[in-house]
Amino acid sequence: MPTAVVCAAFDAATDEAVQAVREVVRAAGVPLPDRPPHRPHFSLAAARVAPGDELDRLGAVAAAVAAAHSPIELRLDEVGRFGRAGVVWLGPAHRIGALDELQRAADAALVKEGWPRAFGERSDPRHWVAHCTLATRVPKPALRDLQQRVRAGYRPITARVDALAVILVGGRGDIRHLPLTG
Repeated sequence: MPTAVVCAAFDAATDEAVQAVREVVRAAGVPLPDRPPHRPHFSLAAARVAPGDELDRLGAVAAAVAAAHSPIELRLDEVGRFGRAGVVWLGPAHRIGALDELQRAADAALVKEGWPRAFGERSDPRHWVAHCTLATRVPKPALRDLQQRVRAGYRPITARVDALAVILVGGRGDIRHLPLTG
């Protein structure tokens, strides 16, 4: 069964700014695809769903969440890392109430519909970390150096989350793109 992810999607200007930082990662020697399979995003919630009607139902649930929330302005001012996964990421240095509410709503909506969390505790609002992945599977010995190299020339990005996107792990592009209209 594929894993569908409900993501906080950025506006075009934020997408471009994040892509520019990914080029810094590439210049540091990390192999990245020329065209990433998915837009920059924050993963909010995920579920394993059957293609067809169940995926359509998940899209409808995500649309209801999007309709209840307004766009969110924030700053991507932290360059972080998750050591065990070899991930370098961008995110807000502090909790953003509206973003936390959006994540809680997406997670609760999927759980209410009977889908267990595909990413386990990482999607639990008590453990969730807002992060936009720049690179994954960076070897541990190189991870701290890469984080420092990105930080060295990084200027915080003023960002706008303006939609929810539904993507499939292993897929390419959005399955749904749902503007935040609340």
